[in-house]
Amino acid sequence: MIPVFVYDKCQCDPRKCTARRMLKFGLAKEAKTLGAVPSGSVVLSPFSEKALSPADVRFARKGLVVMDLTWSNIDGFPRLKWVEERALPYLLASNPVNWGRPMELNSAEAVMASLMILGEREQAEAFLPRFNWAPEFLRLNGAMLEDHSKAKDSAEVVRIQNEYVRSVVGEPSSDGRG
Repeated sequence: MIPVFVYDKCQCDPRKCTARRMLKFGLAKEAKTLGAVPSGSVVLSPFSEKALSPADVRFARKGLVVMDLTWSNIDGFPRLKWVEERALPYLLASNPVNWGRPMELNSAEAVMASLMILGEREQAEAFLPRFNWAPEFLRLNGAMLEDHSKAKDSAEVVRIQNEYVRSVVGEPSSDGRG
């Protein structure tokens, strides 16, 4: 079991806030201040140069942290020196606000994807009855998440991601197989 933490900047509609729902249903604990973010934990960051991979499970055992803020305010993303920042690979949103948009996941989608990549499938599946879009998220991204969960490190996750993107846009793969 990976401990999940939410740092909520309170920028979204509380009725639609997936971070609040994760807290309500016991899927995460709140980090009320940045100082409450566990040292050495993994913070999901769109600015990280390293992709989340199964190799990060050793850090995630200290905590998996999602910073809940709106995409329109992403420039205010908190940067912490005492954590491991990781970015998620290319995934499609399934929530009603950003459905089908790549890389614009809500907090619950990001946590669910991270848990799948880290090999915590059962913990990720606890989201299914709590978010009506969650089964669609797995339908859209399941094969990619399964492949990412078998990667040995960040570089392999990026390679897998690039293969998926190339297959979507119709470019030949790097190995020449098309």
